Amino acid sequence: MFDLVRKTFATPRVRHCAVAIALAVLFALLTLLRPLDVALWSTQTKLTSYEPSGSIVLVKDDDGVAQNSVIVTNTLLREALEQLQNSDAHRIVIDTPLRKSNDPVIDDGLRAAILAMRDRALIATPVGDGAYVSGVRHQNAGIFGNVAPIVSSDLETDFLDFVWSIEPTYGSGSESHPALWTVLAEKQRTHGAIYLDYSLKAAALPVVQISDLAAGKESAIEQVSGKQVVIAALAGDERVLKAPDGQDLNFSSAYVHIVAAETALGGGGSLISTRYAIPIFGAALLLLVCAPLSRRWRRVGYVAWVGLFAVAFGLGTILGHRVMLVDPFVIAIVFAFMRASANYRRRHLYIDAQSRLPNFTAFRRHVEAQGLLEEHVLVIAKVARLDAIFATLKGNEQGEYLRQVASRLALGETGAIVFHDGGKYLGMVFKRSDYADLQGHLEGLRAIASQAVMVDGTPIDVAITIGVDQSFNGDVSNRISSAIAAADQAREAYRPVFIISDFQADSEEWDHSLQSRLENALSENRISVKLQPKVDMQSGLFVGAEALARWTDQQRGEIPPVRFILQCERAGRLDDLTKRVMEKSMKASIALAAKNLPAKISVNVSAIQFVDSRIVDLVEMALSATGADPENIMIEITETARVENLVRARSIMEEIKAFGVEFSIDDFGVGSGNLDALYGLPFDEMKIDRMFSNEVTRCPRANAVVASMLELSRAFGIRSVVEGVDHLATFEVLRDMGGDLAQGFCIARPQTLPLLTETLRLQATSQLRRLP
Repeated sequence: MFDLVRKTFATPRVRHCAVAIALAVLFALLTLLRPLDVALWSTQTKLTSYEPSGSIVLVKDDDGVAQNSVIVTNTLLREALEQLQNSDAHRIVIDTPLRKSNDPVIDDGLRAAILAMRDRALIATPVGDGAYVSGVRHQNAGIFGNVAPIVSSDLETDFLDFVWSIEPTYGSGSESHPALWTVLAEKQRTHGAIYLDYSLKAAALPVVQISDLAAGKESAIEQVSGKQVVIAALAGDERVLKAPDGQDLNFSSAYVHIVAAETALGGGGSLISTRYAIPIFGAALLLLVCAPLSRRWRRVGYVAWVGLFAVAFGLGTILGHRVMLVDPFVIAIVFAFMRASANYRRRHLYIDAQSRLPNFTAFRRHVEAQGLLEEHVLVIAKVARLDAIFATLKGNEQGEYLRQVASRLALGETGAIVFHDGGKYLGMVFKRSDYADLQGHLEGLRAIASQAVMVDGTPIDVAITIGVDQSFNGDVSNRISSAIAAADQAREAYRPVFIISDFQADSEEWDHSLQSRLENALSENRISVKLQPKVDMQSGLFVGAEALARWTDQQRGEIPPVRFILQCERAGRLDDLTKRVMEKSMKASIALAAKNLPAKISVNVSAIQFVDSRIVDLVEMALSATGADPENIMIEITETARVENLVRARSIMEEIKAFGVEFSIDDFGVGSGNLDALYGLPFDEMKIDRMFSNEVTRCPRANAVVASMLELSRAFGIRSVVEGVDHLATFEVLRDMGGDLAQGFCIARPQTLPLLTETLRLQATSQLRRLP
């Protein structure tokens, strides 16, 4: 179960979803986006409207008669109450200040009128202790105390002076009173705040003028008959509040409570807060990203998921409920941003810089993502003599040449994608059932692709061989490696298409299981390094070491580095191997430096990795992750003959040298270490291949070659390192010739970090004998 959860959350899509949900929760806790929710609610009020229930009548003084004096106000109110007493009004709420006038007779008459209706009358007044923003703070005169039950007319406004919610009760200290809206709603809701639906048609709300009611006009009496009557703000005590539609309305707190009551009577007023909205939308998205869907159906799911927001918004508008949608929508924004960033990185990381074709890492991902391992064959086309051809072309022309060859390989294949490994291999996927004669089809395709291509008006020859893996077993890396090996086995003259149906497990060249175990070793970080010390030939002291990748397989034992490194290159995993070896080497350097021991460590990097800036990022991230001193790191570039663009490679090396890292040209003097690379690239060190050093004591020609190389290194102002010094006599000859550094079995074999540490410690304490 734990493994299932771990694997599920290991996918980038699920991790992105989890991060998006976490950020949405954070925003909800900080309430940073609440203004946007308010804006959505305001929009809802403009999209629909509903009729009032008609059970509540508002009594107002639009004519301003009652504002002349307290005597006039109290007289009008008494007369209106007397008319209401004789009517069958269901309930009367007085939401206006009861003030004492200069005429005791009038005041006593008003008090008597209220007492006479005590069973139906209520007095609405702010009762909050200051924690609430009330309509108008007023206190009734003492003569009107205890004449009728009290209800609260308190309101709470937000930062825009809108009233969006009203609690069911308010009070001061231990005493509390029901809010006016709960009484008007006939106890339709008795718990939880009501969230107002301002879509009420205000013009349709029954309104009676206080003067008409006091005069006993028949129309006024009929309108209040059997209704709940709210007498509001007769003395100019209304407060200017903002309505969500942008208009300023002059009304007392009674009008807001009437809207709240009408919302409750209509069945609305609930709030779907973020505590519910985020889990609902988050869980829906999480289920979507975890579901085993194709890319098309997952996109359909994303659209449907976003559509849920519109559905929630629409239902809230129609039913009069409020939903906090902004914080959950953060999930959509963050998730979309992270997926877009991941897709952007994937598109750029999986494109070969030279040919601008998808690389072999993209090849592996494409086959895995589309489920193409079964019933499909993997085809690799090897472009022969590509190095010689590129020697005659400019950088942009080289890419054009490859793209034209790739376009020919894709002829007749609808939607075909051709992948490029950065070197001489191009890859494709064919469905086996589409071809009755696959061999014949590929031979015909090869004949078309082998026609000369025009580059900048010049015809350039094309020679390719094709390798095919149709074993239908093993993982994608195994099968790509198989197809590459098949392309290498093919011969232009007599067998240009080589098809592999089944790998021989015991074959050195066709070992499928080797690649599979290598994939596991990389994934489980089981590639280690050993360190072979380098010695200063003049002082006899150890001055550093070269990190050598080592892999000991549980079944096959130690695998030669030349073999598994080639497999990594073919399967598009060379960057992964380089990253692991480089980080381990840097950690070894840090450990030696911490003990004040020589900490210069050399790391081998293939020349084919100097085609784009990925190697720059890899070195920078490794230095950042480990904290190693760049001046203690040396990069040995192997197979420099494979550097196809010296200008680009030089630019990349200079970017890395800016960190403080140095470079060495490996195996100088043999086929892969050329003078043009030494001349054109900013090396700090030259490594002379063991092919010559082993013979310096026996072969005058080898002696002359090594002497020339040492002289060349001095002329270039760079260090010389002689490899393969396996005998003391060889060491002495090289030392006398003026060599700088040496490494080989007579000096020390590759060893683990603890053993190297002990060796250097003994040297530092003069307990280790120097080389003569």
